[in-house]
Amino acid sequence: MGGMFRFPREATRRRRPDPAVGSLLAGAMAGGIRDIYGHTVTYVPEDLVYVERLFTDLRTDDGFVGDEFTLQSLGCLIGEILVRTDGGRWSSAAPRRGVPEDAGLAVVLPNGRTVNPIRAAYDRADHGSDSSVIRFRQVALAS
Repeated sequence: MGGMFRFPREATRRRRPDPAVGSLLAGAMAGGIRDIYGHTVTYVPEDLVYVERLFTDLRTDDGFVGDEFTLQSLGCLIGEILVRTDGGRWSSAAPRRGVPEDAGLAVVLPNGRTVNPIRAAYDRADHGSDSSVIRFRQVALAS
């Protein structure tokens, strides 16, 4: 397993996470983006350009080299932008069995939609730029 940290799946399976975890993981990834690119994340839609760039930089011929912690933190950064900029709120959701990318966190938007930004991060890692996180936000906010 590549990446910076090991993130055991069992930790996300035992109980529903506190929704505050989304903000904490987003903050950790914001620090990483600052360290790597010199960009200070302010949780605005333009920050998603750096999220996309990180996905591109972590992709090799063999696929995405980040680990689960990295992916879940990137997903939480996407979610935190939906919270701070678009009026969403973090919510805990029952994780689905056998679905490693389901950390039990979701964002409920003012339009009533519940979206899974962590799933969006996994999709971006698995499918490349065809699953843009910028597009994910646009679709999530569409009425």
